[in-house]
Amino acid sequence: MHTRIKIQMAMTLILCLMSGRAGAQFLQYTPPGGPEEPPESRQEELEREIDAADHHLGAVRIAPWAALRDAAYVKSFFSTAGETPDDFTATAGAGFRAYLRNGPKATWRAQVLPQLVWWAKQAERRQLNGRYTLGFHGFFNRLTLEVQGGREQQQQIVTPEVPVLTSARRDGGEVLAEVEVSRALFAFTAASLTRLDNVVGEAGDPRVDQLSLLDREDRSARVGLRWRPRQRWMAALGAERSQTDFETGASGALDHSNAGTAPVAEVRFNGRRLRFGVDLAARSLRARQGAAFVPYDKVTGSAAVTLRSANRLSGTLYGSRNLLYSLSPEYAYLTDQRLGLAFDVELGARTHAHLFVEGGDNAYTAFQALAPRRQEDAFSYGASATFQLARRVSLGLRALHSEFDSNLPGGDRSYSAVGTTLNLLGSLGRL
Repeated sequence: MHTRIKIQMAMTLILCLMSGRAGAQFLQYTPPGGPEEPPESRQEELEREIDAADHHLGAVRIAPWAALRDAAYVKSFFSTAGETPDDFTATAGAGFRAYLRNGPKATWRAQVLPQLVWWAKQAERRQLNGRYTLGFHGFFNRLTLEVQGGREQQQQIVTPEVPVLTSARRDGGEVLAEVEVSRALFAFTAASLTRLDNVVGEAGDPRVDQLSLLDREDRSARVGLRWRPRQRWMAALGAERSQTDFETGASGALDHSNAGTAPVAEVRFNGRRLRFGVDLAARSLRARQGAAFVPYDKVTGSAAVTLRSANRLSGTLYGSRNLLYSLSPEYAYLTDQRLGLAFDVELGARTHAHLFVEGGDNAYTAFQALAPRRQEDAFSYGASATFQLARRVSLGLRALHSEFDSNLPGGDRSYSAVGTTLNLLGSLGRL
C-alpha cells in the first residue's frame, strides 16, 4: 500500500476516534514537533504565573523576563533558482509581565515583552517584534470570564509553500465565558477577532514578498456545552461560525475570503499514565461574495495520545489535519495532514529531552480542473533539550529538518535549523 494512503487512513482513524480548548480555531500553519502538554486549567496556569512574580510595585506583582532566543544557523533550500542564503539569526528580548488582583477572584494581566530579531547577512530581515497584551481573568462562583487583546509579533514559518522565517503580526482580541449549569455541566462561548499581517519589508526575494498575499482578518465565534464529571475527564460539543476576509486591491492579491459553520467536538482525559485529547471541527466553508474560493467540506483538527512510564519516559502519537491558504494563483488552498511520534524523557531533575519524527502530505485544491494535480510528501524530524541551570535560568538546544517533495518539477524544498535559547529571567514559552 502506498505510503500516502497509509497516512490518510491512519489520520482518518485517529480523527474519528478521538479534542483541546473550546476556543476559536484559526486556519494557520503550525510548526513540526508535536503538541505541548496543556495545563490542567487556565486558572491554575495563571496562579502559577502570579506565584512566580515575586517583585512588587505597590499592589502590582511584576515578573521580569530576559532572554536570548532562537540563536540559530538556518538553511532554506528550493529546487528552483534563487536560493535563500544560509544565515545566522538571533532574537534578544527583555520585558515584564504584571498582575493586579481586583478582589480575590479577578486579576488583570499585562505583558510588555519586546524582542529584537537580528540576521547576520540579511539586514532587511532585522525587526523589532514582541508581545504586548492586556487581559482580564475572572474566576467567580459560577462564572468564568476572560477578556484579552493586544499585539503579538514573532518570527516564524507561516506556510509550508515558502519555508522561510519571517515576522508575522497578530492584532486582535478574544472573549471567553463559561457558566456552571450544574456540578458537571458548563455552558461556554468564545469569540475572537484577529488581524494577520506578514511583515516582509523589502526582502528582495519574490517568494518571501508574496507572503503578504496571506494578510487577512479572521473572525470566529463558538458556543456549546462542556461536560466534566471528574477532574480528569472533559467532553464538549458545540458549533463554530468563522469568517475570513482577505485584502484585495492594487496589490493583485487573490481574494480567498470565505465563511462557514462547523459542529465542533472536544474530548480530553489526563490520567497518571495515559493522556489523550482530540479537537475536531467538521468544516463547511463557502466563498464570500466575489471571492475566489473553492468550497471546503472536511473535518479539521488535532489529536494526541500520550503514554507515560514510571522511569520518566513518555511517548506521544499525534496527528492533525488543517486547511492552509495557497500562494499560487492556480490553487485555492492545501490540506496539511500529518502523523507523528514524539518521545520526552526527564534526564534527572533539571534536564528534559524531546525527540520527534512526523510525516504527511500537502494536497492542493485547484480553481480549475485543467490545473495540474499538485501533491507533496512532507517529512520532518528534530530534537531539543532543556537544561535548568538555576531557578529562573535555563538553556535550550534544538535541531529541526523539514523536507517537502513535490510531484511537480521545481517544487521540492527543505528547511533546516540548529540553534539555542538562553532564558535569563523565566521562560516565555511558545509564542
